[in-house]
Amino acid sequence: MSSTLTMSVPRSTSRLPAVTDRRTLALGTATVVVAALPVALALTDRHLAGASTALVLSTTAGTLAVSALAVQPLLARRRRIARHQMLGCVALGLVLVHVAALFVESPGDAWFAISPDGPTRARMALIATVALFGVVALGALRTRLPISAGTWRVVHAYLAVMVIALGIAHAVLTDGALDDAGTPILAILGVVGLLGVPAAHVARTRRARGRAPSE
Repeated sequence: MSSTLTMSVPRSTSRLPAVTDRRTLALGTATVVVAALPVALALTDRHLAGASTALVLSTTAGTLAVSALAVQPLLARRRRIARHQMLGCVALGLVLVHVAALFVESPGDAWFAISPDGPTRARMALIATVALFGVVALGALRTRLPISAGTWRVVHAYLAVMVIALGIAHAVLTDGALDDAGTPILAILGVVGLLGVPAAHVARTRRARGRAPSE
């Protein structure tokens, strides 16, 4: 009996790398689909027919940023913190490219959009961008800030929800390449991203309880 049990342990643990590889492959595939589908819709939409290079670049960067924001919480839930932080920086870079390309396309319209008299969707984007700077800064300075881990997590999660909610709302309200079929996809990305924030918190809490010594 004991020999059977002894032999069964390596056999079960040997399956763990295969399971991990399958999960990694599934997550990677889902990430590619999430990023590629909105971009494909945007680039093939009639709004970009004959559009300038700056407008195409702005649309592509903005669409990729939305996809990155939706995936972000999923990486945190699976403890892929390094990738989570890297993707946050990538999302911020994409947002800056999106904005810069709009200034190249039409400086006057871009300045008006971020002015107090600009449309609501533009103010949403501005607030989301500021909050995204805050999220990235919190991630980079986590161990240096004079705040508790609990406070850090609350502020980080609050800003993340703000970024995702306002960023998706901005994309939905903006008339452009993600109208029609793109709208439900944006809504799905928003739901995935927003639900991913509390899911990451629950996963972290369970891991903490699992590491706690039993009484």
